[in-house]
Formats: sequence, C-alpha cells, structure tokens
Amino acid sequence: MKSFQDHFVSRLLRRFREDRAGASAIEFVLLLPFLFLLLAGTVDLGQGLTVQRKMNQIASTTAEIVSMQSSWTHSDISTILSGVSSILEPYDLTGLTILICVVNIDTNNKATVVWSAAYHTTALPAGQASPIDIPKDLREDDTQMIVTRVQYKLETVFSALFERFTGIHGYEYDRHFLTRPRNGNTISYS
Repeated sequence: MKSFQDHFVSRLLRRFREDRAGASAIEFVLLLPFLFLLLAGTVDLGQGLTVQRKMNQIASTTAEIVSMQSSWTHSDISTILSGVSSILEPYDLTGLTILICVVNIDTNNKATVVWSAAYHTTALPAGQASPIDIPKDLREDDTQMIVTRVQYKLETVFSALFERFTGIHGYEYDRHFLTRPRNGNTISYS
C-alpha cells in the first residue's frame, strides 16, 4: 500500500507533467540567446559582404578611370583616389589603402613599376617589382598594365564577440584589379 507521501509525490509529478502553461515561455527563454547570436551573425556577415563588394568596386573603378587617359597629373590622381575612397562610405575610411601602379612588362616578362600613387599608404618607387603578380597569360612584351590594390580591415560591433569562437578579429580584405591602357600603350604621370 502506498503511503500518503508516495501518493502526494506521484500526484504532484502527474500534475506537473500535465500542466504545459509555461512550457512555451521556458523554451523561448532557452532559445533566445541562440536566436540573438544568429541575428548578430547575419548582420555581421551582411556588413562583411557589403564591404567586400565595395572593395571590388574601388579596385575596378580606380583602374578603369586611370586606363582612359594617356597622361595624368599628381593632382588628377589624388582627386581620383579621394573620390573612389568615398565608395566605402558610410564605413570608416581610416583603414582603407589604395595603391595604383602602372607597370611595364619588358621583353623578359618582368613586371616593374613605371609610376605609382597611393591613398593612405606609400607609393612604390619606379623600378620596383609589381605589387601584384601578373598572370602569365596577361603579360605581353613591351606593354603597360594598370594594377590597383585595395586593402581594408573591417571591425564590426560583433567581431570581438565572434573572435572567441572563430579566432579572427574582423574581416581583412585585399583586392586587386588589372587592366591595360585604353588610349595608346603607355600612361604618363607628371
């Protein structure tokens, strides 16, 4: 025969099992941190992809503009670099670097800098090797190529939080674009 205590405990457990009034609230509270983390990751990834697209635009736009004329001045190139940097807005521009080089491909297929200009970094001196390895199928003897290299590090609100899980603090971008002069075979810079 069951004692009063056993009967009371079994009745209490049965009542607890049948009462589902607060189950949804408890499940929601348990899932809330995961849902918040999922939302934060989606927002963070969205910002990362947006900046990646903007970096590609900066690299291609810079090279395409420079390729359109056969002669540029320091002032013109400075204005172009300042203008294309605004593509990255509303993101912080302090970590953005843009390097534009005109490189010459000699008869030995060696690519060396003819002239260079830079935004938030140092321009390369003439005669230095190309900052980007130009693929062999694009190299032609005695031709020039415009090489643009754009670098940026994006640190988002959640990047510090995700660093604990991923080991990476922010997103680092290093994009480049190659093209040839559109008007003539060379581009001068004075």
